[in-house]
Amino acid sequence: MPIKRAYVQVDAAQIHYRRLDAGAGTPIVFLHQTASSSAMYEKLMTQLAGERPQYAFDTPGFGQSDPPPPSPTVPSYAHTLLAATRALGLDRFHLFGHHTGASIGCEMAVGAPERVASLTMAGPPYMDAAAREFWTNKTEAMVIQPDGSHLMTAWERAQSLDPDPALDVVQRETVDTLRAGVRWHEAYLAVFSYDMLARLPQIHCPLMMLSGKDDVLLPHQEEACAAHPDARGVVLDGGTYVMDDRPELVAAEIRLFLAALG
Repeated sequence: MPIKRAYVQVDAAQIHYRRLDAGAGTPIVFLHQTASSSAMYEKLMTQLAGERPQYAFDTPGFGQSDPPPPSPTVPSYAHTLLAATRALGLDRFHLFGHHTGASIGCEMAVGAPERVASLTMAGPPYMDAAAREFWTNKTEAMVIQPDGSHLMTAWERAQSLDPDPALDVVQRETVDTLRAGVRWHEAYLAVFSYDMLARLPQIHCPLMMLSGKDDVLLPHQEEACAAHPDARGVVLDGGTYVMDDRPELVAAEIRLFLAALG
């Protein structure tokens, strides 16, 4: 069952997405981390093939989606992706967001509660103002160097996110970072300016938080679970790239979570 790829028009932008149409019931929508693309969900989507329709979007400015206007925010990303789902006829869906995608998913769930049937936040960037300021100050734009050293910087960044990443995953993530180019860091700035502490209590749909035990954001997930005790908290054997390394574990948790919703 092949994963299909297509574009949907939102205002002046084309948003790229992957989809698996087979299955019945409420679809699942996947949102990726920075600076990845919807390609990070291909193995997971294959695990869930035939169970329900699946859609994985490239965030504006990443993968093959058109870039957003300058200085995007988490609400502006959420607005565009909600419009993309609406244009595809997805009036109601389960939502799964990883890292940056978790922030965008949080905003979508708060802003359109009638459309988001459930939310899974994988490695949510649940940070107080001091932590967000710290990471904002550490965020730097890509500078294209005449000796090509920025290519190695992108590789080292992709490799550093997981203690033992597969080389093909590091290659894909490096290429996705380079494709996003000199604006790739804007998504991080959007996340670090987003007050998830204030927005999380406004989520009223069923909520799961899921991470690999070596995910760089696992400590923030633990804080988020403590702040939202109704959420299902899951820690899996894996790291930041758990969707690639252990897709069968992630798929099993998604099945359990959605089955419990009836």
